[in-house]
Amino acid sequence: MTGFFIGLLCGAGELFLLTRLIKAVSAGHSLKTLALVFGKIILFAAALVPVALFFPRELIWCGVGISSVLIVGAIVINVLMRRNGKGER
Repeated sequence: MTGFFIGLLCGAGELFLLTRLIKAVSAGHSLKTLALVFGKIILFAAALVPVALFFPRELIWCGVGISSVLIVGAIVINVLMRRNGKGER
């Protein structure tokens, strides 16, 4: 379960950086976009490498945690944006 919780935390961080990355790309800020992409890669590695080294049997659960937070978070953000009138219809 440790890998799953690490995955949940990493997924939340990835979702936060993804929302910032989308805003930076939409605004045309290339340096900020590059920094956010590198930040996402570092965060992803910072979650997977310790799990692979110390909890190798829980590596799949770490991936499940990351992807589940990204999927559910993206759906929640989309629904909230549509209710506020800012999302795509």
